[in-house]
Amino acid sequence: MNAHWNNKNILPEFVSTIQNEMIYGGFFAALSGPAFIITASIMTKTNVTIPLLVISYLIPLMVYSYDHYSDMDKDKDSNIERAAHFNKKSHIYPYLLVGYALTLTVLLLVFSNLEMISFILILVMVGVLYTIGLKKFTQKIPAFKNIYTTLTWSLAGTLSIPFFYALQINLAYILILLFIFLKFLPNTIFFDLKDINCDQKERLKTLPVILGKEKTLKFLDKLNIIAFIPLFIGIYLKIIPLFTVIMILFYFYSRYYLNKAGKLDDKELRMVSYTLADAEFMIWPLILIIGKTIGF
Repeated sequence: MNAHWNNKNILPEFVSTIQNEMIYGGFFAALSGPAFIITASIMTKTNVTIPLLVISYLIPLMVYSYDHYSDMDKDKDSNIERAAHFNKKSHIYPYLLVGYALTLTVLLLVFSNLEMISFILILVMVGVLYTIGLKKFTQKIPAFKNIYTTLTWSLAGTLSIPFFYALQINLAYILILLFIFLKFLPNTIFFDLKDINCDQKERLKTLPVILGKEKTLKFLDKLNIIAFIPLFIGIYLKIIPLFTVIMILFYFYSRYYLNKAGKLDDKELRMVSYTLADAEFMIWPLILIIGKTIGF
């Protein structure tokens, strides 16, 4: 009887541990890397291989893990759940980071070329450099963190394809890069909503600190509309397939969680950020495949 009771308790605890690891360990958010690659490949009609997708997953996973690990003390005030998760596993995270770095190195050496290796090294260094030294610029330049982070992942999500396969970077890639940047930027700003109080104490000039929660949400809604301009330009010029117009569905997706956010407390807002907001990018390739299949 006791064994049965223990098994009943162990299962929910195990599921909770896996869920926390996926969310706070960066495993879920890092899926945005391969999601951007697949999205760009569908829009440019380029085939991608497994090694590139794994590489595109490891890069954000490394940077997210390092950033969250280094911010454990700060998170005690603004993100208690994530801080608790990292404190439990703080002794193994340095080894995990080394494991990620070694795996990425092997993949690049075996499957890639010098241009791609140089490009990835720059992206990783840029990500780590922000964590160890450039965060202070957020105290002087409004939304610096958001623009810096978004630009890094937008570059990785689009230009990795031509670098990896030695293709020409044409106007289609530039327009897709702009679309991803403008669509991902509201996501990174949205994440700052949950940290308003902490960011105010540190005198960080995030948009939620400058504008407040309500005005920030209205601004993000406008930004979500502007994001589609590069995509529609590409469609008009016939360098991006017509079926990609189906991506307009994600304006309504974003608007849903932005409207929802106005009624949530800090804890609920953190959960929406880590799940509903991040999940948008993982769905992009699926919706594009549906649009291509039904023949827009």
